[in-house]
Parts: sequence; C-alpha cells; structure tokens
Amino acid sequence: MVHGQSGLLEANKVGRIPEVLRKTISRKGSVMENGDILILGAKGMLGGQLRKVFPDALAWDRSDVDVLDLESLTSKIRGLPAKPRVIINCVAYNDVDGAEDNPTAAFSLNAEFVGRLAAFCKEQDIIFVHFSTNYVFDGEKGEYKEEDIPKPLSVYGQSKYQGEQELQKNSDKFYLVRTAVLFGEKGESEVSKRSFVDLMLELSEKSVKIKAVTDEVNSLTFAVDLAGRVKFLLESGQPFGIYHITNEGCASWYDYAKEIFKITGKDVELVPVSSSEFPRKARRPKSSVLINTKLPPMRSWREALREFLLKPDKRLRIKD
Repeated sequence: MVHGQSGLLEANKVGRIPEVLRKTISRKGSVMENGDILILGAKGMLGGQLRKVFPDALAWDRSDVDVLDLESLTSKIRGLPAKPRVIINCVAYNDVDGAEDNPTAAFSLNAEFVGRLAAFCKEQDIIFVHFSTNYVFDGEKGEYKEEDIPKPLSVYGQSKYQGEQELQKNSDKFYLVRTAVLFGEKGESEVSKRSFVDLMLELSEKSVKIKAVTDEVNSLTFAVDLAGRVKFLLESGQPFGIYHITNEGCASWYDYAKEIFKITGKDVELVPVSSSEFPRKARRPKSSVLINTKLPPMRSWREALREFLLKPDKRLRIKD
C-alpha cells in the first residue's frame, strides 16, 4: 500500500519563467559568482542539482565535514582562502515518521543546527539559504501563502518550524524556501532518500495492484526547477525573506501515481484509498498546498514530471 496526498485540482494558472528571467539566470558576470557559494548536503537530491547550477561552488557533504559538529564546520569555513558570500543548507532530518520515534535527532538537525549556523552566517555577513516544508502547516486552510502562520501536526513539522524560527531570530540576510514533495534523480549520498516516483516505478515491477491515498493534497517540486529558482533568487537580488517554491498545481498521491503510470505506460491497477486505511506514526495535513505570491510561477508539475520520466536514463523503465 502506498500513502499519498490528494490534489484533484490544479491550483493557479500554469506558467513558465519569462524569457527575461531565463536570461537573467544564465547571464555571466552576475551579482553572485559560483565561487562565492558553499553548498552543505551537496550529495542529496537537491544538493546534486544545485551543484549543476553552481558548478564552481564549494560542495560539502558528510564525507567532507561532520555537520553535527558545528565547531568543526565553522572552523573549516573560517579556514577557507576566501569567505563564501552564501551558504546553501540542504542538510536536514527528513524522515517524517522516524521523527516521531527520534525527536532529539530531528530537532538537533532541523532546528538547533539551523539556528547556530544562522548565527554564524550573521557574524560573518554571509547570506543563508535554507529549506523548509509544507508540513509546517496543519492543512485546515488548504492553501498557504508565505505569511501564513505555521501550525505543524507532527514532530518533523515541529522541528522544521522551530528551524524557521531559529533562522529568523539569528539571521537578517536569509532566504527561507518552503517546498514540497521533491522528485528528481536520487542523490549520491548513502542516506539520500528515493523519491515517490522511484518508489512507484519499483512497485510497478513487483505488483499489478497498487494502493494510493486520495485525501491528502500537496504541491509537487522538481529538484531541477527548484535549484534553478534558487539560482534566480541569488543572482537577481530578490529581497530576503520567506519564499514558496514548487511547480504549479497540486496532486494527491493517487493522482501523482496515476500520472507517473500514464507517462510510463505501466500496466498496473491503481486503487484509491483514504489515509485512514494507511496508518502512519506521524500525522499529515490533509491539504497543505504552497501558494507562491512573490515570484513568477514555475511550469506545471505534470510537465516537469514528464521531462524527468522521459530522460534517456529513465526510458529503460518506460513501456513502448
């Protein structure tokens, strides 16, 4: 059985980045040069895509430095020949159900670490880019703008919200990016999570009947597009603050899975079920769609998903 979220309607008009912004993102000699950037958690799904859009950035993962030892991390940063102008933090505890059993680990990485790193960035006059989640909301409102007040339901959501608070308390030059349901190429790190897309494709090889939840609604995000938008944030000098960055539209896990199998031509029976039929340790919001009010809209999640699944290395899994 596969859990999911419910998005039976596309929320917002689908749109692509205007050409003027594409030129801004790709131009040379921009305000932010690649060598000014340090990426932490560089071998995860998002970190891998950020390395592609910032090819000359410093890129550290757990094999390079123990991020839980902040003294060691900050000492290594201080020892660099040139101080980075930006730190992009992709380090997070993101096991939603696991956090219920291990709240100390979740809060240590998602909150305490973020606050201390934010304070270091302020001390060093470094711009801090950090990522949060739609799970900071309780789902009662359905759709959430950047200024809406979080009310998390789970330990994971609580730890991420506390991280947001620590960031805003300890830093004044930050981009706090909320995103949701990331998909893309699996990261190189041994602890990198597989995406829902890969899970569905794996299950389709083992079973002709797959159950997916219909009554939880989320935004979806292609890691490639998220990385590109982070690049735009930095290079165009957008105001510091909170941003919601996802692909346009929303979907349930059922609708998401249905689109995956439609694109790939997989012959499976997809069975809609309610979340009550798939008990999990952590509570999920019924509808936590992130509404972007500050940036031009990105392309639809369906278009992005199709691009991802039709890549040459994915074609081996697609039925002709």
